[in-house]
Amino acid sequence: MINGQVIQIEEVLERTTQGVTEPFLCRGTNGVLYYVKGHGAGRKSLVAEWISGCMAQTFGIPIAPFFVAEVDPAIIEYGPPHYRDLGSGYVFASQRIENVMELARSNIKDIPMQLQSDVIVFDYWVRNQDRILTDMGGNPNLLWNPATKDLLVIDHNQAFDPDFDCDIFFEGHAFSHAWDIVFEDLFERQRYEDRMRRALGQFEDACDRMPDSWLWLADDLPLKFTFEDARSVLAESIPHFWRRR
Repeated sequence: MINGQVIQIEEVLERTTQGVTEPFLCRGTNGVLYYVKGHGAGRKSLVAEWISGCMAQTFGIPIAPFFVAEVDPAIIEYGPPHYRDLGSGYVFASQRIENVMELARSNIKDIPMQLQSDVIVFDYWVRNQDRILTDMGGNPNLLWNPATKDLLVIDHNQAFDPDFDCDIFFEGHAFSHAWDIVFEDLFERQRYEDRMRRALGQFEDACDRMPDSWLWLADDLPLKFTFEDARSVLAESIPHFWRRR
């Protein structure tokens, strides 16, 4: 079921080298450019990306606009062989944002502490360990506009990680220093729990707007990761959220 806008892809421009999934840069029929993930990213990745993105919007995270998109089979059939990693049918599309760069350590001081806290709390909630930025470098999956000093969050494809390690998470997260500020404030902790519950209230709507095809590896082979698995991670963690596990 898809109760929402679907972007039609009319042209594949190139494959990028960013991130593990190496998304394709595509143009929609509306003329807008998108970073698109499909077959090669894996079904679990698409589901995690979509659900986390929808939760992030309600939670209040400044996430790049994202959509379900559709690739015509003819584009894949008559395109280069590597287009098969994109695949036809429904895909995940994140709008390309102009005038941004990958966040550097030197930019962190310009980001409001409240926003830093929002991002690390949300990532911990959805079990996303893929926001690493230390003195040794990393891939934070955070975009920075140096002119406006605005932050944009991208890439939640590794959320709901069954091998999530909270020690590694706190050691490597770009905003790890912001955690203690929240942890030591009981009123702030309650506000975050309220925000989580409010976002979780939109869970069903998020599921309704996602393609059912992403829940299947093949016609008769369901994806092992389900909506209920995602809901369990989100709902069951809230009562114990401030305990490191």
